[in-house]
Amino acid sequence: MPRGDQKIPDVPFGTWVVTVDEYNRIRLPLEIRTVVSWIDMKPGQIECASMPGPAGGIQVWPLKDHRQNVLPFAEALAETPPSASESSQKWVDVARLLATAWLVPINVEASRISITLPEPLRRAQQLPQSGGAVVVFGFGNILEIWDALKWHDHVRATAKRRAAAISEALEDLGER
Repeated sequence: MPRGDQKIPDVPFGTWVVTVDEYNRIRLPLEIRTVVSWIDMKPGQIECASMPGPAGGIQVWPLKDHRQNVLPFAEALAETPPSASESSQKWVDVARLLATAWLVPINVEASRISITLPEPLRRAQQLPQSGGAVVVFGFGNILEIWDALKWHDHVRATAKRRAAAISEALEDLGER
């Protein structure tokens, strides 16, 4: 087994622990493309958006998908902008979420994938600065980037109830 390669093969998901470089980038092996279906195989840039993830960290997906979420929302509000008295409405919470989106270009290179972490998310301490560690989680269309300590806190909570959590997950998958 090559040094540093302790991955369990043939699973549909993966994690990578990466140090943020001096340019606030993370570098990932090309193998991430085997678990994140929308990362293109050919070199180039994929324009992506990111928002807070539902479980933590940030979730990243193609910008075109983000625009598909924003467009109908914007169209529904086009004729009547929201008033201050509506600020407690649930749909304003969705606007708050959609407003917390940042561009995150993914560069697919010949031998690796590079992602520059957005400055606002680093300033807000959602992601670490240069020298910090992140965990990247990939699974189907899901790509998440977490501060490493927050990731491990999250998965430890699930690990405490591993047998029940696996059973519940399989039940949920059966109802999918």
